[in-house]
Amino acid sequence: MHSDTNNGQSNTSKYLDESVASDIHSIDDKFLESNSTSSIEQLIDQIDDTVSKIDRGLVKFLTINQKKHQQDISNIELERLRLSSSLNSSNDLVQLLSSANDLGHPLTFEIKSLDKEIESVKKTLDFVTSTQLLKNNLNQANFAIEHGNWVLAAQCIHNIKTRLPPSLINGKYASVIVPSADFPDSPGATLDNWIAILTKRFQQGFNQAAEKREVPELTKYFQLFPLIQQEEVGLNCYAKFICGIIIETSRNLITSTHKDSNTEVKSGLYSAMSRKLFENVSTMLVQHIPLIRKYYSPTYPKAVHYVLARIQNELDSQIGLIGDTFYDVRKVDALAFQTDNYSFPLLTGKLDNTQEQLKDADGNEVETAGDISVIEIGDLVNEFSSILYNWILYCKFITVQFFRDDAGNDDDDESKLPQLLSDSVFAQKIINRYLPAYEKLYAFYFRRSLEKAISIEELPSVQEYLQNTGVSSSPDQAPCSSVVDDVALVFNNTLKNVIATGQLSAIKKFINESYAVLRSDMLEGYYVRCLNDNSPRYNTTLVLLDASEAMSGGVNSESATRSNTPVPEGMGSMGFFKGATSALGSVVGSSNLIVSSSNNTSASTSRLIKFVLYLNSVATGQEYITKIFSNIFENDSAYLRSSLPFGKNVEIFTNTSKEEFIEPYKTTCNKIIHDNLVNLFNQSIKNKLSILVNDSFPDINESNYIIFSSDVVNDPDTILRFISNWQSLMRPYKQIFHKTLIYNKLLSLVIINLANIIEKRLFAVLRKFKINEWGAIKLEKDLSSIINEVCEENYELREKFLRVTQLALIICMDDEEYELDMEHLDLEDKGSDNESDINWIFTPVERRTIRKLRI
Repeated sequence: MHSDTNNGQSNTSKYLDESVASDIHSIDDKFLESNSTSSIEQLIDQIDDTVSKIDRGLVKFLTINQKKHQQDISNIELERLRLSSSLNSSNDLVQLLSSANDLGHPLTFEIKSLDKEIESVKKTLDFVTSTQLLKNNLNQANFAIEHGNWVLAAQCIHNIKTRLPPSLINGKYASVIVPSADFPDSPGATLDNWIAILTKRFQQGFNQAAEKREVPELTKYFQLFPLIQQEEVGLNCYAKFICGIIIETSRNLITSTHKDSNTEVKSGLYSAMSRKLFENVSTMLVQHIPLIRKYYSPTYPKAVHYVLARIQNELDSQIGLIGDTFYDVRKVDALAFQTDNYSFPLLTGKLDNTQEQLKDADGNEVETAGDISVIEIGDLVNEFSSILYNWILYCKFITVQFFRDDAGNDDDDESKLPQLLSDSVFAQKIINRYLPAYEKLYAFYFRRSLEKAISIEELPSVQEYLQNTGVSSSPDQAPCSSVVDDVALVFNNTLKNVIATGQLSAIKKFINESYAVLRSDMLEGYYVRCLNDNSPRYNTTLVLLDASEAMSGGVNSESATRSNTPVPEGMGSMGFFKGATSALGSVVGSSNLIVSSSNNTSASTSRLIKFVLYLNSVATGQEYITKIFSNIFENDSAYLRSSLPFGKNVEIFTNTSKEEFIEPYKTTCNKIIHDNLVNLFNQSIKNKLSILVNDSFPDINESNYIIFSSDVVNDPDTILRFISNWQSLMRPYKQIFHKTLIYNKLLSLVIINLANIIEKRLFAVLRKFKINEWGAIKLEKDLSSIINEVCEENYELREKFLRVTQLALIICMDDEEYELDMEHLDLEDKGSDNESDINWIFTPVERRTIRKLRI
């Protein structure tokens, strides 16, 4: 019962205000607490008061809301009356619109009938007007033809063809009304007859003007063909005219070349002929194509391409004639056959005695049996390249001027070679006939030039590089073999010649073949053999000479005279070769014997100097090759885009050069340099380095380690002696070696070993004598001076001495610093964040062992 009361109170409280709800809750609480009659009576009185209060509230609520409801009812009644009035008006409007609709239907029918009548009358008027226009133009055309007014006749026919529909011209009405005594046939037949007559007449007039080279008359007849819808006939006449000029130009060029059959044809003549032919054709196209576009493109959109196709056929024939004449006169097939049979004796395993065999008694080079002139092949390759370069420039001109819209891209680098050119007869002849022979010739020329350069090799004097001038610096141009300059020049010119052809397949093939030749024949074949043959004898090193001690003379190169060195005519320059002029000049004197050895013989002298020069040759060759490609990529980028204007050929060439030549070539050179630097270090430097360290940290007595005077600590004799010996050991190599590719690597190798030798020496000496505080200070000071001397400004090399410097630091620490550092170590072991300020290389055990060397 109590729960029912609570539910009732809860439901009631939803509709009462807060005060009533509060009273009810109060009553409920008192009811639960009532335990006597008086409390119940009080509760009943309170209930009565609450009920009265609720009744008053209800009465008030009803009074207020009743007035509002009454007002709402009145408003609704008023709106009902207004809606009734609007409904009546709407019914009246519907009736009015229904009446208008009934009236509109017949009016619409009448208007449509009237429109049909007007349209029919208009069609009749147009038909009559067109018929009259047809008859008038036919009469004018007939009059013009009879009186030879070809322009008026063509214009009248053009008006009929463009302004009147074929259904009218060939219709029955026109065939009855239009014919007259002057032209009794139907209009269609009459027009066809007149067009045939005018076409023949225009052709005759054009051909006569072409024979007389009367440009105004040519233009007059040329612009008449489109008026009579004979565009192809007019374009054929024009193409025939241009082809005639091409034939005449080609004939004149060839005739002027071969006037005197006894005169040898000079080099470059056929490339000049091809260039002249392409220039003439291009000039004519530039002058006449605007006329074609003006008069033919509106009615024949492909007029330009139509003419180009017919001109290209004749151009293929004439340029093919020039190319074939060049091919036959220069005996390309015979030379290609000879190059296939050449065995390259100097590059195929006869490096030890070939040079002697190739010289006569006077030291001049002797041509071997079947030898082929390198100069002749070089000129042939250059002329071949020029012809192909002229062709690629013509292709670019045609593409940019007349096929740019078809390519759909304004960027020359992304344009595509039109099918008209790629499928042309001359293009196919290049691929199938010229390129195979060209590739054989340039491959032979490059390899034979390398062989020639080796056979006439000269080694420069090293005297000027090893003079003791007081200031030691790396040379701007490291001395090297003349082969480097010769091969770099030939490679640069040949590469640019091959690029100039614009034939990506030939370029990629040359890159692969030239890299194979340089790697197998020059680097691994010649240089490695020479480096091995001239490997330095044990404990033999270079030394510097005072100016008063310098002697004239030098390394005698067993080579032929360089008067026949090939100097190809390239497509570009090689301005960065500082030694190229001397390399192609006369023989340089040999150097004096600048070595120091316990067994100083002329053989060891020659071996060491040649070893240095050949190692420089590898590095300098790498530098030159890298600069050749860098110049092409950066400085000659316009030339590169001109030679490879289509598609992504420039990007392909760049990636191919880097991936298949530059990077592998660098890798091969670096490996050769590294292997021979290790050999040089082991043979010439390692022992002297050990002696230098042993002299700086002697183990004779403890006087250098157990010190009791600051004067001994500050004694600079040990450091000065080390610096003097170090400079005597390394300065000759610094002044003669290539700085970045050889000396820096040699210095790094020496310092790595120096650090290891010093570390081992210190451990050995200190275990024997121990060291005190003053000795530790002197040791740290001496090591700092040594590191500063050998590393100079190269801070990366200082890291190689990290173990040595930390060894000295551990020994030099006072007891308090050492104990504090070891406390940091103990805290780290216990998991504390309190770390040491020094990143130690040595383990704690090693540090304790080193510290025990201190007394």
